Amino acid sequence: MSDYLSLPIHLPDEDEPQFERLALLTHRVANHVLENTWTQLHLNGIADASHQAWQYFGEHEPFEDLDLYLPSRFRRCILQKVGETLRSHADRRDAFQSIQSVLPDHKIRRIHRRRIKTQLWDDGDYLSSGYVDILIDQLNSYYDCHGMYPDTYFELQDCPEYNNGVLPYSADDGPTSGQAVKYQYDIENETLTIQLKTPDTASPETRGDWSWTEYERGGYEAFHDLLAHGGLSAPEFQPSRRKTGDAYYELSFPVEVEQTGTSDDTDCVLALDAGMRKDMTAVVVTDDGEQLSTPQFIRFTDREKMRRLHRERTRLNTRLAELRRDGRSHTDEFGHIHSEYERVNTKIKHKREQLTHDVANQVLALAVAHDVDAIVHEDLRSLSPPRNESTLSWELSSWARRDIIENIKYRAEYVGLAVDRVYPKGTSRSCPRCGSTGHTCKSPDHHHEQWWGGHFRCDIPGGGVRGRPGLHRGAERGSRVLQRDGRARPRFQVLLHGGF
Repeated sequence: MSDYLSLPIHLPDEDEPQFERLALLTHRVANHVLENTWTQLHLNGIADASHQAWQYFGEHEPFEDLDLYLPSRFRRCILQKVGETLRSHADRRDAFQSIQSVLPDHKIRRIHRRRIKTQLWDDGDYLSSGYVDILIDQLNSYYDCHGMYPDTYFELQDCPEYNNGVLPYSADDGPTSGQAVKYQYDIENETLTIQLKTPDTASPETRGDWSWTEYERGGYEAFHDLLAHGGLSAPEFQPSRRKTGDAYYELSFPVEVEQTGTSDDTDCVLALDAGMRKDMTAVVVTDDGEQLSTPQFIRFTDREKMRRLHRERTRLNTRLAELRRDGRSHTDEFGHIHSEYERVNTKIKHKREQLTHDVANQVLALAVAHDVDAIVHEDLRSLSPPRNESTLSWELSSWARRDIIENIKYRAEYVGLAVDRVYPKGTSRSCPRCGSTGHTCKSPDHHHEQWWGGHFRCDIPGGGVRGRPGLHRGAERGSRVLQRDGRARPRFQVLLHGGF
């Protein structure tokens, strides 16, 4: 079985003007085609089509009213880009239609998010599409502006617009005879030769307005290392910006690599527990319960920035609600504040993406360092926020955890690690020594149950402690470290109590 990893190759800065023309032309043409195909008919059609996205369209019809000369393969690349976007929105539309029947009569709050997801889990919509959280935020923004929910997806979602000139190339003609890009890798000299067709003007009118330019790029160590185990596929042209704001351009090459097969023999696993105050707690244990590492607490390093953004969004949302109650939702002030609200939402989205990659990378580094055979995590459907916790903790846990696990799975496949999930219902009340029901309490001197307690007490007198009633010392230390966030522990955590 094979998969793809993408590696970027920086294009020469001295030819930036011609790359900029290609990016601007791609942006202009792609948005034109998207605007003309943003209809219910096309959304239904692309969703039902099983072949490549560009094959859904006629190759000439979408470009007929453009007075431009566009090479055949360039048109196919544009249609592929538009088709993939429409397919994505077709999935979101289906999720939206499923959500409509369970929407409350007011703005969606945290408890309603859980109810919506619980109802959709039986149909698999939430776990398969991953669009529910995004849609809920969109619906809340719509409700902030209109005081009601939309009847159709097209009322909720305006026509998407590309803000850059990303162009996915097609490899239909092969790497050395392509009509838009050609590439060849010299294994002996570790060099990549690229030929790229770019427009000579902003509005090319004839075949002569397009030119080929050849580049030889040296690559870098990771690029050469990966190519030793796989082959190049057609690249994607990507405009980017440095922190200074200056533009630069890359070709991102997918490299096909064979995945390492996972083994059925599992001697040790990396057990993950998703916490509310810490993004992940990880510990290595053997299949017979022996603990091989101390708990590692993995936490997103920029959480304070998330808190500031969340406070800012809450402030703006409160002000929007006040203006709406005063009948001033049509004013310029409302429009300005709503624009700020959307800007903050975008920043939060980017921070969430950074969080998921950061945590996933830390988890995989631990797995490789301890040479584990598998990674085990708790079932996402078991997640619920602790009482009196902030909204930010809930958002970080509910939004990011699914993406964190998906990123872990993606990375684990390439190092031959299996990733499995367990459902943790009731395991926080199971005695690690005798298996009977127990409860958490405030301290070793307290017997009454406290859901947030940092210590565990078995309800069976003498349960597993040489006939003596009371607190298990191993369990005490395990709960103090792993249960202080008040979360239920998955089944594999029963293994953790004996060895701290």
